[in-house]
Amino acid sequence: MPAVTVVPSDKLIIVDGEALVFAYEAPASLHALQWSGETGHTEWTDGRPNQPLTAADYATQVAPFVTAWQAEKARREEDAAREAAARALPDAKAAKTAEVLSGYDAALAASLTMPTETPTAQDVSIGAALFAVDDAEGLAFVRETHAARRVELLAAVEAADTVEAVQAVEVSYAV
Repeated sequence: MPAVTVVPSDKLIIVDGEALVFAYEAPASLHALQWSGETGHTEWTDGRPNQPLTAADYATQVAPFVTAWQAEKARREEDAAREAAARALPDAKAAKTAEVLSGYDAALAASLTMPTETPTAQDVSIGAALFAVDDAEGLAFVRETHAARRVELLAAVEAADTVEAVQAVEVSYAV
């Protein structure tokens, strides 16, 4: 049997050290119930002395509070699971969108600075300027090609209706 503390005025039930605060039914004059797992007592606000509880009292005096606590805990866990599921798709879309945008930047940088493996911002600027001077139409084509792929990928992310569908969007650019 679990250790249980009940304090109705605080709407508090603690089972094995885990406290939950919620509305539940209790006798009007019950100040507190303490149960160690084997024995316990009740405390009253109406002048009654503390009343001892034994294992024989568990089913009628303690178990209803444990059952209420278990139901509240299960309800909260279900709510948390629903909230997590509701956040999962927007979070997955945000992460994939960031990946698409980062991939676009990397593809454009790579196209402008080949064969540099890890181009700096200066390398990209110089590469763009040189490309524009040498082949302005080619630069426009590269930018349009990468931009079109970015739009395509972002549309696929937006259209996805499950986390799995978002994760299945493969971010790739022709470089």
